[in-house]
This record gives sequence, C-alpha cells and structure tokens, in this order.
Amino acid sequence: MPDYPPKIIEIVDETGLGEIVDCFRQSVLAEAGIVVVLTLLGAPGILFGDDVGRVMGAVALGLALLCVPPLWLKARRRLYLCSNGLLLTTGDAVLKRLIAWEDVAYVRKWTTRVYQRGGSQDVERCILMLKNGGKLNLARPPYARDEELTAAIEHYMSEISYPRRAMEIAETGSSTFGPITVTAEGVRDGDRLVRWSEITGLERARVRLRIWTGFGRPAISRQVRTIPDVAVLVALVAEGVERHRLHRQEPSADV
Repeated sequence: MPDYPPKIIEIVDETGLGEIVDCFRQSVLAEAGIVVVLTLLGAPGILFGDDVGRVMGAVALGLALLCVPPLWLKARRRLYLCSNGLLLTTGDAVLKRLIAWEDVAYVRKWTTRVYQRGGSQDVERCILMLKNGGKLNLARPPYARDEELTAAIEHYMSEISYPRRAMEIAETGSSTFGPITVTAEGVRDGDRLVRWSEITGLERARVRLRIWTGFGRPAISRQVRTIPDVAVLVALVAEGVERHRLHRQEPSADV
C-alpha cells in the first residue's frame, strides 16, 4: 500500500472522503522539455561562443531559469483520488481544494486527438461540473496517467448518477443528457424518438455517440463532449434495449 503523508490521511478521515485510492501528479513533461532545450541551446553559447553567442546563450539560460520556479511548483501538486471524492494539494500537503462526489452535478468526459509531427496523441478531457456552479477541468493543467484518472472518476460518478437517473425516468418518464433524452419508450433527440424496439446498434466512440435503427447512417449521432454523464446514458440505453428484447421473448400467458 502506498505510504501517503500522515496529514493527507488525517484530512481524508476528517472530511469523510473514504479511502485513498490513488495519487496523481500534474504532467510536467512540456515544461521540463522547454527547460532542457533552452539549457542545451544556452550552455554551448556561454562556453564556446563569441560575444554574440555568449549573449544569446545567456538569454537562453535566463529563460530556462525563469521556467524552473513554475515547474517546481507544478511538480509539487498532487491530486488524491478517494472513494468519496477528490483532494487537491500543493507543497507539503497543503490543502487547495476538496470535492466530494455528492458535490458534483455531472461529468463531461471525452477524448481529443492531437496531431503532431511525430504522429497523433489522444488527450483525455474530463470536466466536473459542480452543483454550486463551479467546475474542475482536469486537462488544465493535465495530469500524468490521465486516462486512469478520468476513467476512475467516471466510474465513481456513474455509481452515483445511474440510480438517480433511473429513478428520474421511473418517476417522471424521462431524464435529459444534454441534447439527448432517455424516456420510458426509448431515446429522444430533438423531435426524433427512437423506440427501444427500433434500436439495432449503440456505439460510444472517441468523438461521437451513435445509435442505429438499421443499416446506413445512425438515427442519432452526437458529439460525446456535449453529453453529460455519457457513461450513464450508454448504460441506460443498453439496459432499455435488453429489457425490451427479453420482454418480447417472454412466453405469453395461457388463456
């Protein structure tokens, strides 16, 4: 078991955040890369350059030194993933922010593909929208092992949101996920209602959520980033389709 600072364990116990599941650090690769490049450019100029080279080398090293303090501060920040929420700290376990899962209204999670000279890279995006109107964007700045972090957050939030959403459908007949609404009869997007009996396919891809009613173009296609609690939506739709399929297979009662 990881050896977490006693002060962090004390804060987690006092605030009711449950158990510490994991600890994540902010990614410093970009900043560290800049410092290394500036140092490699500046040092030769200082050591081997002429007057102009030494001046340029001094400027490069000066810029590198300016990048060190924010890099150091960023490297000391931590995010503790707990069973009941998140704890953000800096320095010697100094509390910056505490967010319980019950304080979160919904989660937006999607993946952005960044194209670079050496190829493409998928960047996880996850925004927690809080009930008090605030938010926590975990991509600004990004965290190392972001895929693990965002997947865990979505898992914990889905455990809370799914029962609430299912109850909302049972009591009111519908639950809204941004542009899409799940109803007792099926899935609605604008004026289009796709009934459970019509759905033949469901896909949550990197960019879009698609629902098919047959071959060809999907009947519903929306960007994942526009859909709050998308994992819960997918689970409810899959469950609705399966429930309808099992209902059709039930033998009719003898008359």
